[in-house]
Amino acid sequence: SKYQKNMPLVTSRSLPVLRISNASKNVTKVTRNRFPRESGSGCSQSGVSTRSSCSQVPRNDINNDYHHIRISSTSSVRSASSTASTIKGGSLVIQMVRLLQPMLLIGWIMLSLMTIRHFHDDTEYEEGLLNEGSQSQTHLRQVTRVEVKSPNSMFSSSLPQHSSPIPQPLPSNKVSIVLMNHSRPRMIRESSLMRTLLAHPNVGEVLLLHSNPNTQFELVHEKVTNIDASGENDEIGLGLRFYFCQTARYDWVIHVDDDMEFDLSTLSDLIIEFSKNPQRIVGRFGRSLDFNFDFMYNGYSSVDTSRQTEVILTKLMIMERSTCGAFFEYADTIWEDIILNEGVGPLWNGEDIFMSLVANHKYGSNANNYAMDWLDVRDAPERLKDYTDGRFDVSGGLPKHALRFWDWKWWQSVARRNRHYAYRGKLWQTAKERL
Repeated sequence: SKYQKNMPLVTSRSLPVLRISNASKNVTKVTRNRFPRESGSGCSQSGVSTRSSCSQVPRNDINNDYHHIRISSTSSVRSASSTASTIKGGSLVIQMVRLLQPMLLIGWIMLSLMTIRHFHDDTEYEEGLLNEGSQSQTHLRQVTRVEVKSPNSMFSSSLPQHSSPIPQPLPSNKVSIVLMNHSRPRMIRESSLMRTLLAHPNVGEVLLLHSNPNTQFELVHEKVTNIDASGENDEIGLGLRFYFCQTARYDWVIHVDDDMEFDLSTLSDLIIEFSKNPQRIVGRFGRSLDFNFDFMYNGYSSVDTSRQTEVILTKLMIMERSTCGAFFEYADTIWEDIILNEGVGPLWNGEDIFMSLVANHKYGSNANNYAMDWLDVRDAPERLKDYTDGRFDVSGGLPKHALRFWDWKWWQSVARRNRHYAYRGKLWQTAKERL
């Protein structure tokens, strides 16, 4: 017929189209079983096995089969084009990742080097080195201990080598100890701190402030007064140490953290030095602003200072009882915008910085306080903490002597420490300007 002359027959030579559209089983089956019959009886010319009885296919069926083949071919081309676009897009992403790899590696190395530098500054004092920021202080300090064969030899003074080797007698003044118990009760019960405090002849009382009801316990001793300070902790946070300092029995008050350990001679040296001039704060750990750290920590440096300094930390300090009240006289200068709005950690974090600045303001000197960085004061064992990774430590709890770049919790400790330092630097500069 005229249609058969103009319309090509569907034979096995058209099968490449069927192979592309093999995803459509219905179309393949229909076209395979309805090959049109060529002239004569040679239905097997196509090379495809068909039924034994071949019949002429109607025009409508041929049109339908041809239509199905064209649709399948078109969709296959579109699918192949989409696949090629996807592969091309994926290769671009891989190329971008390869280009960024060196930049990410360099950034990670720089961050690691900065962390190592600040970590080295934090632990420098444990190696017996002084500040490297001042040439006059860049030398090793050797501690000279005078041993006297007498019952009171434990209270002899350990003085720097350039000081007089003659031991100085202890003053007759009694002192009160203010010690907080919040998250590390085992430190107080099992470390040597409490035994040292109670054994010293100048210690008249220990005010044990229990600021956390979950860790509260009662320590029974004639010198110890157990105080439930959980209510005050909710209102003034770390400032409660200066609040209860005002209720102390004696004029001289020592503040000490629960994770410190030292010998009786160290405590004697602290009291003897303070007796020379009580109108100041004397302690082991001094701090000063260093604007080399201004871009990260707002000038706060964790490197220990020596002798005259601006700030003394409450890790171990001695001061007059009357100065504790001045803390609350000036507290409103930074209370709302710094302590409440920008505070990091527990309430009134940075109380030792503010107390030191207030003491300087009260006594009329900018660097009136005194840091005895040669005293032998050490950290209590970490095993006495009931938690890990320093998550309850005020300063962030960055582990000493352990650089664990592969540990995500270690990086969290670094981040907490950095936020802590930056906040303390801002508190320091703001309080100093307003005072």
